[in-house]
Amino acid sequence: MLLKKYVKTRRKVKILLLFAIIGLLVITIIVLGSTGRNAAIELLLDERFIARAYRPGGGDQTPEKPAVMAAAVSLLQPQRDRGGVIVPEKYDEQKIKARIIQSKMDLMKQQQQRDHEAEQASRTTLDVVTTAVHIFYTAPVPWYKSKKPPPPPAEHPNDVPLTTPRPVRILNTAFYPALGLYKPSNSLLSQHFENIRSCGVGVLILSFTGGKATEAALIHQILELAPQHNLSITFELSAAGNQSVEYMRQQLQEIASYASLPGFYRVWSQSRGVSLPVLYVSNAYKLSDSLGRLLCRTPSLVEPDGLRRVLDAFFIGHIRLKSHADVLRRLCFDGFYSKLPSNGAVFASTWKNWSYLKSFALSYKMLFVPTVGPGFAERNKFPRHGDIQRHRSNGRYYGVAWRTAILNHVGFINIASYNNWPDGSQIEEVMPRAGFLDYNPGSRTKYLDLTAHWVGNFLKTRQEAAAAAAPSSPQNCYELLNGTIC
Repeated sequence: MLLKKYVKTRRKVKILLLFAIIGLLVITIIVLGSTGRNAAIELLLDERFIARAYRPGGGDQTPEKPAVMAAAVSLLQPQRDRGGVIVPEKYDEQKIKARIIQSKMDLMKQQQQRDHEAEQASRTTLDVVTTAVHIFYTAPVPWYKSKKPPPPPAEHPNDVPLTTPRPVRILNTAFYPALGLYKPSNSLLSQHFENIRSCGVGVLILSFTGGKATEAALIHQILELAPQHNLSITFELSAAGNQSVEYMRQQLQEIASYASLPGFYRVWSQSRGVSLPVLYVSNAYKLSDSLGRLLCRTPSLVEPDGLRRVLDAFFIGHIRLKSHADVLRRLCFDGFYSKLPSNGAVFASTWKNWSYLKSFALSYKMLFVPTVGPGFAERNKFPRHGDIQRHRSNGRYYGVAWRTAILNHVGFINIASYNNWPDGSQIEEVMPRAGFLDYNPGSRTKYLDLTAHWVGNFLKTRQEAAAAAAPSSPQNCYELLNGTIC
């Protein structure tokens, strides 16, 4: 009614609506202008704050963490012009992803370092070192094996291939070492020897082939470095039925050249009244009678061809079957060992047969040395030794082998091995990696800790047995008490 009273024509209605619209536009512009001015002021304050915080050497940096703040500044500081005004960085998705990945990798490395330090701090170690426990040590480790690829298929049956395909190198280990695919060096050998010493093991067994200058230099390096870690070195000779007497004599002559070095392992002999080395002979059961008889003390020490005239020692031979023990007795060996850490693979490596082998050795005044190991895992699709793979069972397999050897009251115990990675019998630290086995559940030093534990039990059992023996009864010198043997 009011609109009809004052506005009686349609023209006046249109004019009134136009003025109303103009008034609404003016009010909207005023409101938006005031909001933009406040936002500009806030943006300016934020830019000044960020520029002051990210300015190198300025801002409110705390003195407690200058390195962390410097890293944050280097990561987050954007580009700016000479006037100190921040220039927005151009958005680059690849750079941002690279920054995120790099930061995650740095955090993972720091976490691994902290975990490694925690493992080293919580490790089981022994302060005492016993020479009654020996461990096989491989240097250098054969990381790769060569595999000949199949020839390319011929397009025509009468075609002759022009080239022969080159052998392909394949990584020959089921586990991946924590130190990488290393080569022997002073620092690496020192680290290995310190780990072995912390387990209470006192003697390393090196595989000896002879005839190589590089091998001789490495042996000298090991023999000079081992005494610094309270360790001794002995050797395992390789013998086969087709090898001549001269080959064995050459090996003994080369080993005799190391006998004067302080790191060469010796044990006191009661019957001979002299310190003698202990040498292992691999595949000793394959030796012929004509070769083996040259190890007899009589009359070989009188004859010029006797091998003991070259180097007199306690010769411990490798056996596999039950009959091999009697073969080595006739070949004048001083003892025998099982070498293979696979329970049930052969007679000598079967745990339940160790009591018989110990009784046989004592009957003929010989030594029986059982070989314990954490497992056996060759990477070959068709293992070269047959079906002798043995799962570690989270350390239980290793524990049963140790317990059986301790209950048989043997004088020596061999461990196979510290770093025989191709056979998968190592106790060295591993690194979890895709496509490889590891020690989970457990730490990387799991089997080093288990070795220290079982060596401690071995020493404790021997000390208790010696204390419980009657003072009037003579001790069995074949138990290797106080570093003395028959």
